[in-house]
Amino acid sequence: MPYRGAMRHDQIALQLYTVRRLAADDLAGTLGAVAAAGYRAVELAGLPKVAPGELARLLDQASLRVVAAHEGIERLRDDLTAVADGLEEVGCPRMIVPWMPEEDRRTAGDVRRFAAELGGFAVALAERGMRLGYHNHAFEFEPLDGTTAWDVLLAELRPEIELELDVYWAAVGGRDPVAEIHANPERIRLLHMKDLAAGAEPHDAPAGQGILPIPEIVEAGRSTGVDWFVVEQDEPADALDDIERAFAYLDSIAR
Repeated sequence: MPYRGAMRHDQIALQLYTVRRLAADDLAGTLGAVAAAGYRAVELAGLPKVAPGELARLLDQASLRVVAAHEGIERLRDDLTAVADGLEEVGCPRMIVPWMPEEDRRTAGDVRRFAAELGGFAVALAERGMRLGYHNHAFEFEPLDGTTAWDVLLAELRPEIELELDVYWAAVGGRDPVAEIHANPERIRLLHMKDLAAGAEPHDAPAGQGILPIPEIVEAGRSTGVDWFVVEQDEPADALDDIERAFAYLDSIAR
């Protein structure tokens, strides 16, 4: 059964895509700064090319554990084994597909085929003790053949495939993140915690600095057994300052 207690302080992680520009210039220093901001866990994405063994060394040096990694569907299609081998070397237990290419979502039938393909990958990864998940953007909530890509995925994905709900993109797509979490308590195991800045045009902000009901989102995650509350911003104004503010805010409402 999923854990249904409070969000613990050690359930806060950082999606390293947020600090990708800093990491491109100084990966070791950036990981150290992430740890100094309070994080003890990270999700991999946007990093410069580095051998898995070296990445594992740098993460260990910064006392950071890996909780998931974003890997594009194209990489899985090209060589699932090689991708999984690399992630195993850094101790990563989850692989998250972060995007559905346009050619895979032109029709509801396309999305059903995409879901079936993910199912095949999930079976192969399960044999290695690794889980597979999918991360949303806003397009999944747009009308598609009388339904939405999101609803097709919910109906068609194998039950063991996890969902990483990006609360910002769900809100941009017109959905209530709190309602989505409660509607899918056995599927949503990770949350991307980026806030929606006030203004006419959608723009992300550090958690607690925008207009989303972050305490209610956290409480929904607490009550449904979400494993990880993952801080992320696509376009931070000041990456280190933003991740520090997001961690401080989430840590203040953890129990």
